[in-house]
Amino acid sequence: MARVGARYGFGFIFARRLTSRRKRVDPARVGTRLRLAFEELGPTFCELGRFLAARRDRIPPGVTRELERATSVPKPVRFESVRRLIERELDNDLERLFVSFDEHPLRTGVFTQSHRAVLPGGHHALVVVNRPGIRRELLTMRPVAELVRRRTANRLPLDPSEEVVEFIAHTTQRRDMYAAVRNVHRMRAFEQPGVVVPTSYKGYCSARLATFAFPQDPHPPDAGELRAVTRYIIRLALFEGLFPADLRAERLFAGEGGIWVADPTEFLSVDPERLRGLAELLDAISRDDVEATLRALPSAGCTAPEEDATLRRELRDTMGSLGGPFWRERTLSEVVARGLETARQGGVKVPLELVLLFRSLVAAESLVREKDESYTAMGDFSEAAREMISRSRDPREVASRTARKLLQPETYADYPRQIHAVLTELKDGEVEVRFNHEGVEDLISKVDILANRLVFALLIAALVVSSSVIGIFVRGGAHFLGMSVFGLAGFAVAAVLGLALLVGIIRSGRL
Repeated sequence: MARVGARYGFGFIFARRLTSRRKRVDPARVGTRLRLAFEELGPTFCELGRFLAARRDRIPPGVTRELERATSVPKPVRFESVRRLIERELDNDLERLFVSFDEHPLRTGVFTQSHRAVLPGGHHALVVVNRPGIRRELLTMRPVAELVRRRTANRLPLDPSEEVVEFIAHTTQRRDMYAAVRNVHRMRAFEQPGVVVPTSYKGYCSARLATFAFPQDPHPPDAGELRAVTRYIIRLALFEGLFPADLRAERLFAGEGGIWVADPTEFLSVDPERLRGLAELLDAISRDDVEATLRALPSAGCTAPEEDATLRRELRDTMGSLGGPFWRERTLSEVVARGLETARQGGVKVPLELVLLFRSLVAAESLVREKDESYTAMGDFSEAAREMISRSRDPREVASRTARKLLQPETYADYPRQIHAVLTELKDGEVEVRFNHEGVEDLISKVDILANRLVFALLIAALVVSSSVIGIFVRGGAHFLGMSVFGLAGFAVAAVLGLALLVGIIRSGRL
């Protein structure tokens, strides 16, 4: 990673420098160099680049455009490795588990790989397995991200360490096959005419692989079938909070019953409370109401700055340019890009899950536009949004939602234990209060550096004074240029230490 970083101009992250890097650089050039570095490091790092590119509310558009282009074709996992994984996870021989198993993968993704198979009884199936080696690559990112954070001294729009932690959690969720099977049950309950969500085979699933039904004679879908699945994904995302993290044409096939979401793994979810906040936000935006939009931002999990004059101006400009009678003719991609850029200019921090949700909907729209350039998803999105808003405000839905919460046993099950624990700690005098002071660790680190430099300076001063005394008052022993050799040695050591202190101060950029 250090070699690749140095090759593309990021060597200052890994090596010590005499002076600090103060030169301003073009964000587009930074994005290009980042993309090239990620592509050389491999598919997992390219996925990190695309993950960062989704943060258009924080990162300049020149960088996000380049990171979105990061591509590195993953190599298929060897069949021997796939066989070992399946036999270990399902505790049986491959020949006993399947009537036939295709050694060549149907789809090779960054985190998963899928194979066609036939189960006993002649049932066609798709086996999705996790690719090995991903965890090792994720672990290498954390120390490098921490190093980047320290060397850049918080000059980046994002905290690299926090983003890598979120990316690891994001990747873990995408690779959780048990979660994929649970999501399939929710997706099957959310019916859509013309869209087929396959059933899962319980005895052929584990934490690292999942097996789903597959059409017998699959073929690529046409534009009409892709429009149906795009409408389904939009409604599924807005009503159920489920959306695909990696929607590609290789996951969709036309077969008996309509278009199949043949590989339903790698779906993400949004908290229901945040979805209801999103409904209020979309309602305010649809009415071109700036004040209502500002009030709805916190309910959707967004954080707006206290000084919101710039945000108000950006919102008025965006609503004015995107609104009007022809807003339905705009693409969802254009609307989302403009909205996130408005958030960035106005200083609004959008929750990651909402950013990823909108990116997924844009990907669904782009699948149709590859076959039909005249298609826009804004009509389907606005229709679903209106229904979502009315449903969230329906008194019966509110009462039903409240009743479901009150009737959940887990809502009350943990209260007695928590109260007992608090009372026990109070009785024993062991209540611990913790204060989280933001920035204290950085302050302590700076004070520690200052103290070390002060001690270093005192040591140099002591060497200079003692060497001067020796040089003046010592008359015996070896002399050079009229001065005692011991005094000259002290001056030399003091000079070296002083030069080292000066270099350290210059490197910190505080001279």
